[in-house]
Amino acid sequence: METDLVREEIQAVLQKHDEALDKQDLKALLSLYADDPKIAMMGTGPGEFWKGKAEVEAAYQEFMKDFKAGSLKHQCPDTSGGHRGEVAWLVASCNMQDVALDGQTRKYGLNVSAVFEKQKEGWKIQTLHFSNLTGADTPPKGKASAAPAATPAAASKQAE
Repeated sequence: METDLVREEIQAVLQKHDEALDKQDLKALLSLYADDPKIAMMGTGPGEFWKGKAEVEAAYQEFMKDFKAGSLKHQCPDTSGGHRGEVAWLVASCNMQDVALDGQTRKYGLNVSAVFEKQKEGWKIQTLHFSNLTGADTPPKGKASAAPAATPAAASKQAE
């Protein structure tokens, strides 16, 4: 059985992302992004669109204010992705868990998509998008089953 070296390399980047987010290591997180002023991260709602390293950094700083370091866990049972040349992509539907600053354990679903670019130093995140339902929102009825609500760290584990 042939192994997919690019897939393994992307999984390693995602694992580093998840570990850095869980440790709340901002420097390590930002080192995983492409050296490109057009990097971007997008969330669920209006205003959740961060462009460039400074805005992405500020967004991660806000995320880190919302959960205890070392408490982030996830499983992504449904994933897809691929690569061509110097570009790779993935999508994942994840089940997340963390501990809020008040000590309450939270469980939620998170959908994640990402695009990676091969640079001199290896594969880097070019864009990252995550979204989750909140409040009374429910997914539309259909063939696909929805994962419970989540954070950007979740997708990396299941791209494996």
